[in-house]
Amino acid sequence: MLPGLYWHRITQGAGERFFNDTWKVAPEADRIGYRFRGGTPLEFVPRDAPFGAGSDPSNIVDSCYPYGSVQVPGGTEPIVLHRDAVSGGGYFMIGTVISADMDLIGQLQPHQPARFRAVDMTHALEARKANELQLKKLAAALA
Repeated sequence: MLPGLYWHRITQGAGERFFNDTWKVAPEADRIGYRFRGGTPLEFVPRDAPFGAGSDPSNIVDSCYPYGSVQVPGGTEPIVLHRDAVSGGGYFMIGTVISADMDLIGQLQPHQPARFRAVDMTHALEARKANELQLKKLAAALA
């Protein structure tokens, strides 16, 4: 997962715990999103809520949600937005699951444990390139 634009909204300790915690896939997991439970609730940096954002610290002024966005409504249960998810809204995004791993997210079963790992853009692009190469090899083998 690439930490996102709103990473600054949580405390340093909350960010560390997010990656150290083991989460479990909730039963509410489908093509729209995968909800995770069991980790430590996020602690937010204090702020004055901007106009239009709402009073909950996980609220933001509406933003676009890229494919793979990880939003955490109320700071309690991360949701990885999948292929048929909404394209925008008012929850902050802690980060984005890299495209090379989104098919893995789609294979997770309810109650299965999972962990998030922080990566940088270089790693994300290398993983995407490796994934594309693997798919080309598979397509060639099936041809």
